[in-house]
Amino acid sequence: MALNNGVLIFAAHADDTEFLAGGTVARLAAEGHEIVEVIATDNSRGTFELTAAEIIPQSEDEARKAAKILGKKDVVFLGYSDGMLSDTPLNELREKFMRLIRKYRPKIVMTFDPWAPFEPHPDHRQVAFAAVEAVSFAHMPLFHPEHKKDGLAPHLVPEQYFFAKDPKYANKVIDITPYIEKKIEALCAHDSQMKLTIDDLRMALEAAGANQETMAMLNRDNYKPLLDIYVKAHDQEIGKKIGVPYAEEFRHELAGGPVAALARSG
Repeated sequence: MALNNGVLIFAAHADDTEFLAGGTVARLAAEGHEIVEVIATDNSRGTFELTAAEIIPQSEDEARKAAKILGKKDVVFLGYSDGMLSDTPLNELREKFMRLIRKYRPKIVMTFDPWAPFEPHPDHRQVAFAAVEAVSFAHMPLFHPEHKKDGLAPHLVPEQYFFAKDPKYANKVIDITPYIEKKIEALCAHDSQMKLTIDDLRMALEAAGANQETMAMLNRDNYKPLLDIYVKAHDQEIGKKIGVPYAEEFRHELAGGPVAALARSG
């Protein structure tokens, strides 16, 4: 089931990709890349108002809607418990990711940056390290040779795109100007998570003693205006780095590292 010019995304939660790489995903899809997203957790704790039984199917449905907006080919849900992914042995998650790499045979893997600073979420960290290790070993035949029984041959991933809340080590900026509205539309498809974002922000601002004028902007039933302001302001700052209205940034690596890059340039 190799993807055509494929991109395989490893994320922890349903809205991770949309926040950190939604415009780039939309651009890659428009350029002809087939994209599959793997969401490791069930989002079962991502709410202040719903039960786990309610939020799990709702977040999956929202993820599928967002995928359709951005042009993803498919979404794979692994169903691990939200917030508890660090309880899962790293090698177990790595094997699942390696299996998916060998199944889809992507040109690009996109995931969290395992070395980005100040990442508080254990699910993000666990996905990041499992993904980078899976990419590192998926082309080596003695790592999980049992995959061959399922017709899954080793595969070397040529490129990696790492996103992060704090992109300290970013070295690649991508113009997403034509896709900024799609990014915001896809984020709004995650209705439960956008309401969670507003609720969480309200609690933080109340604790910080924010004034009523500021608090009045936090309408969980009409979050798009504030989301629009935030996303555009954030991506506008990145866009200034390359002289475009809106952009996203990544730490980008090629297979083989600096030696391979030198060979390509020669």
